Amino acid sequence: MSAPDLGAAILASLDEKTIRALAERLRPYLRGSDADRLLTSVEAAERLSLHPKTVVRMARDGRLPAVKIGTGWRFRADQLDIASPLSAATRYAAHRPRRLRGEPASVRAIRGHETGSVA
Repeated sequence: MSAPDLGAAILASLDEKTIRALAERLRPYLRGSDADRLLTSVEAAERLSLHPKTVVRMARDGRLPAVKIGTGWRFRADQLDIASPLSAATRYAAHRPRRLRGEPASVRAIRGHETGSVA
């Protein structure tokens, strides 16, 4: 008998109360090891598909949940939005001011436009 079959047979033989008690006792051991792990900015950046400096800047601004430990930032793996890795970048881009530039003076001069001086 294979291990999955044996496990299913054991669970089938238990009543609901015993299964709940067993689940409650095993719950601390079944939690993912990621839950309490602190990630560095490099690891968090890999998960979010961002540059590490961007992750640090977002933590400093309060846009990512983080804890400062010494001189570095640490991120809890379970608090990062890993379901949609670009959502943090999208939120960041939405708050960034866009710079609108006109043509450089040299291009305006070549095209014959006024350079801004009053004649």
